[in-house]
Amino acid sequence: MKTHSSPTPELLLGPKSGPGIRAIMVSSLTGSAAMSGNSQELGNQADTGLLMALRQWADVVLVGSATVKKENYGGVQPTPARPVPPPIAVATRSLDFNVNSRFFRDCTTPPLFLCPEKSLSREDIRSRAKAIEKAGGKVLTAGTGTIEDYLRVLQTHGMTRVSCEGGPGILGQCIRADRLDKLYLTLSPHLGSGVELPLSYDAEKPVYRRMVLESVIPDVDGTVFLRYSRTAGE
Repeated sequence: MKTHSSPTPELLLGPKSGPGIRAIMVSSLTGSAAMSGNSQELGNQADTGLLMALRQWADVVLVGSATVKKENYGGVQPTPARPVPPPIAVATRSLDFNVNSRFFRDCTTPPLFLCPEKSLSREDIRSRAKAIEKAGGKVLTAGTGTIEDYLRVLQTHGMTRVSCEGGPGILGQCIRADRLDKLYLTLSPHLGSGVELPLSYDAEKPVYRRMVLESVIPDVDGTVFLRYSRTAGE
């Protein structure tokens, strides 16, 4: 009797070559990026495997500050293939973090904090920056706080493979600036009567970018993994 198994992380990840900006998101069938307060309720084991594979591919993981707090982030863990894991870079204007939280305790590679120059001119935020650096983090000045500023700073530090894990504001900035090279969208087999959290958010009038479908891979539990790229063959 033929048995079915979940797709492997390698299959879901696809081609590894080249630098670029890749984003991973999970959604309910009705378009919500969260269920019961976080995205973990929507994913499955294969989705977690894909997330880890993307982290292994990346030079850096880019994420918004609200997502770090809401999802109770820890650092990227080392593996035999990657004993020194990539750092997590947090986009933040306030540097309002608990330096005793899991995010600081549970990391091998110190986290980075991308903060606009204007924010760092404030005395209270400079004080927070000192506390973060004392706890092992590194604060980097990031222009006016746009996605272009974040990516420029990361590239200056040799980080050209970026895995973006959201949240919706960061993804919205990537789309508006047309900087997204690949999107991994996990479609969870859950219906919701409303949208708890949108996949993408833009404070301005939304812009739209057409992507090319690379693969559709179903899992045994009804989850579907979609992979899109900027152009065919990327």
